[in-house]
Amino acid sequence: MSVKQQVELGKLFFEDGIPGFSHLQFFQLMQEEESPFFLIQSTEEWEVGFWVIDPFSFFPDYKFELPGFVKDALRIDTEAEVAVFSIVTIRGNSHITVNLKAPLVVNLSNRMARQVILQEDSYSIRQPLFEQQAADRK
Repeated sequence: MSVKQQVELGKLFFEDGIPGFSHLQFFQLMQEEESPFFLIQSTEEWEVGFWVIDPFSFFPDYKFELPGFVKDALRIDTEAEVAVFSIVTIRGNSHITVNLKAPLVVNLSNRMARQVILQEDSYSIRQPLFEQQAADRK
């Protein structure tokens, strides 16, 4: 029998907060062992948290160019120090969607983070996480 533990992966600082929660800047990134899901939990208001995924694990063709102003704001020098997460939403009937339009970008070196709204029109704020859900919706 295996008991899953939640692993703390470090603190995150959102200088401008997250849209809708601009008053919150400090979050903790956690993950259950061997799970593809992460939790970004506010350390200022414990009732505020977001389930997130690494979008590249679920959407291998996902790609975007990070704007220069974001690189400057997060003090990003190389791609190696960047992690990207997408917020997961559970909707009615266990329908799970992912926001690919506005990823959370984290500089792993200094723990600064920001939600970036992409200019590309090819990504949805409600992308079905699993293929079967997408097929059921058609």
